[in-house]
Amino acid sequence: MRMNSRAWAYRFDEVAWGEIASRFHAMAAEHPEFRHMADIVDSVLACGGEQRLAGLTSMHDLVVTARPVPEAPPIEVVIVRSPSSGYVGAGGVFIEHRSITGHDDRIFRTSDEAVPLFWRFMIEKFGVEPTRSAPLSAND
Repeated sequence: MRMNSRAWAYRFDEVAWGEIASRFHAMAAEHPEFRHMADIVDSVLACGGEQRLAGLTSMHDLVVTARPVPEAPPIEVVIVRSPSSGYVGAGGVFIEHRSITGHDDRIFRTSDEAVPLFWRFMIEKFGVEPTRSAPLSAND
């Protein structure tokens, strides 16, 4: 039976979030239009998301799935397209959800909306919310 799915069709060979962060920070240092990609990864690290999300890079795109990572494809993923992907240029972000059912979702916004948009997808698609490690102070 053939499924109508654009989900990840490969083994999900996750990469440590620290390594992903280093890669995007290096790219952003040379090409500022990648800054929002580094900001997204920083937000995952800042809220302990590496415990609940797995990631890898495909060329310059960020591919994320929820833990535990399925052993075999197809795998439901959210892909954050980089400025060099051909989907979006400098100043924009394109995020797409590729589901196993074929009910995909994709949104384009300006890159200053990248982090909140990423977390919107994590909450809606995987039920993973960002958490703070320290309680909010009265000034937050």
